[in-house]
Amino acid sequence: MATRCEGSLGSVPEYAEAVAQTALYDAIAADYAREFHDEFASRPFDRGFLASFARSVHSTRGTTVLDAGCGPGQAARELAGAGLDVIGLDASRGMIAAASGPASWVVGDMTSLPLADGSVDGVCAWYSIVHTPTDALGALFAEFRRVTAADGWLLLAFQTAAPTLELRSAFGQPVHLDYLRHDVDEVQTLLIESGYLLHRDAVRSANASETAAQAFVVARRC
Repeated sequence: MATRCEGSLGSVPEYAEAVAQTALYDAIAADYAREFHDEFASRPFDRGFLASFARSVHSTRGTTVLDAGCGPGQAARELAGAGLDVIGLDASRGMIAAASGPASWVVGDMTSLPLADGSVDGVCAWYSIVHTPTDALGALFAEFRRVTAADGWLLLAFQTAAPTLELRSAFGQPVHLDYLRHDVDEVQTLLIESGYLLHRDAVRSANASETAAQAFVVARRC
């Protein structure tokens, strides 16, 4: 059964910008959820990488994963379908209201997670670092590691090898959202520095509807 609750938004260096960004996602949440509800039907590689992450969690007898920055729950539904107990967390109340699937849905800040140390067996950050500057990724990865049990898992999906995408209109509404394309080597270096062992990675070319290559990294908590 899906449940919903709210956590407090932690303080961040660019708090006003974060609040404005969250408000933009609130405004487009319902349209976004409808548009991307079945996105994995046309992205079998991405679906397969999520399934492979779920198998990794199961392989170490893990049961619970956090989908950090879950949006309306596309990845969370895939992970739940693979037999995991999922906590979906997003800063946007609109996205959490639009989320669907068998998960516990929480409003909260992924830079200050409302979870106890070592309380989940894995963290999935499915395109949730697209607004996080590279120099802030280390602290974010450390927070993911804090809530992950020993030998737990982390999955990152993000855009790479292209300039920043400056989105100024979405679903007929004006927005100001910049999507950062992180360098895979830099991300992996920061993961190692944050206490992770790299396990596997992949990069696929952009499809017809995308403007950047897509990167996927699985790492394990040391």
